[in-house]
Parts: sequence; structure tokens; C-alpha cells
Amino acid sequence: MSQDYNTIPGEKVDFLVTFGIFNAGEASMVTDTKIHSVGNEETIQIDVTGKSIGLFDLFTTVRDKWGVYITKNELEPKKFYKYLREGKYRKNEILNFVENSDSVQIEILDKETKEFVEHKYLHFEDDIKKIIRSYFMNYWIASLAYLRSLDYSETLSRELIEIPYFEENEKFSYQMKFLRRDTIETKIGNYNSLVFAPVIPKNKLFEEEDAVKFWLTDDNRKIPLKLEAKMNFGSFVIEVSDYSNVK
Repeated sequence: MSQDYNTIPGEKVDFLVTFGIFNAGEASMVTDTKIHSVGNEETIQIDVTGKSIGLFDLFTTVRDKWGVYITKNELEPKKFYKYLREGKYRKNEILNFVENSDSVQIEILDKETKEFVEHKYLHFEDDIKKIIRSYFMNYWIASLAYLRSLDYSETLSRELIEIPYFEENEKFSYQMKFLRRDTIETKIGNYNSLVFAPVIPKNKLFEEEDAVKFWLTDDNRKIPLKLEAKMNFGSFVIEVSDYSNVK
């Protein structure tokens, strides 16, 4: 499976989030136009912002921002950050991948001012599940960039795709399952698409196999089109509503 590391600066994809029959939120994924230096490596910055809308905004106001810095050539994550404002809940943190270390460094920031408070460290071997759980959205953003770089012309149905970020960690295998090719109708048109599902260990939140699925356009752009998650308390869908500077 070959790769093409062509990430477009200034790319923006907008999404509508629905929960059941309700419009619950809006989200945008933006690739920065600048190249950033992290640990003496050139990196690409990708932001995802999300906010509640409609009735959901009246009951719980959500204004969240997640982001990743991935290396320009290998698309390997070097830094994560999240700034969360959900009702009265606040959390601002930056995760740094330390070179030649078996731990990650967490910068705890003030809940309101975002000023530095303290450092914490999490060990990959002992805390990998905690790291994944706390920064799942960040890993998702980085993994999506990696998946969009691959050539699927010879990929077979049900084939597993290894996400390389944890290849040296025996406690966690991060895989995506290529399900099939499909035609999907979206708010921006009909597209031939590639359908994937993350391999999720058995848990109480997602009870059925392939409970989470997502679609990319089956072309060189691989635009994220849709994510559908079926949980034991209901389902939500994230679907593309607009895009710009996607080549």
C-alpha cells in the first residue's frame, strides 16, 4: 500500500453533527498554511473546532478545539492540544511526545487563562489506555491524515490497516479495517467512497462490531465525508457540509 504525503495547506472541511433527528453541532477541520517547527522537525498543524447549536446549545454550550502537529514527511504526531469548554467543564492541555523517551509530557494549563500550571508525565507502557482515552480525538485527527495519504487501489475488503504510531508498544495495536467501496449521498453531492471501521476492543459503549464507520471519497483527495457511531444509548452522525481548498 503506497503513500502520497500531499497535505494541502489551507484546506478546510466543515461538518454538521446530528444526534438522532436533531442537529446538535457544527465542526470544522482546518490545515494551517504555515509549516511549524516542533523538536527541530517540520510539522503540519491541523485544527478541529466544534460547537453545539440549536437546542443542544441552550442546555450545554460546547466550544471545543483539538489540534495536532504531525511531521511533514512521515505524518507522525509530535504534539497534541485540547481546549475544552463544555457547560461549566473546562480543560486545557498540551501533550508533547518526548524524543527518545518512553513517556509523554503533559502541560497542564489554567482552566480559564490557559497559562502554564504544571507538567505531568504518562508512561507509554503503563498508561497507554489512559493516553488514548484522553486524547482520542487528537489521535483520530492524526490517523485521518495518515489514512488519507494511502493508495487503496489494490486494497481488499476487510483488510486491516496498521496505524504506525504504536508499532513498538505491545499493549496497544491501533488498526483500521477497510470495509468496502460504496456510493454515498451527502449534502455536497454523491460520491464514490471508501468505508472504514476502527478496530475497537469490546466495551460497554460500542456493543456491536463495526459500530463506528467513516467514509472518504474514493479519489486522490480522499475528502472526509461522514462518520457514524452507534452506541448503546443512541447514534450520532458527523457529515460533511462544505469544503474549500481541497485538491
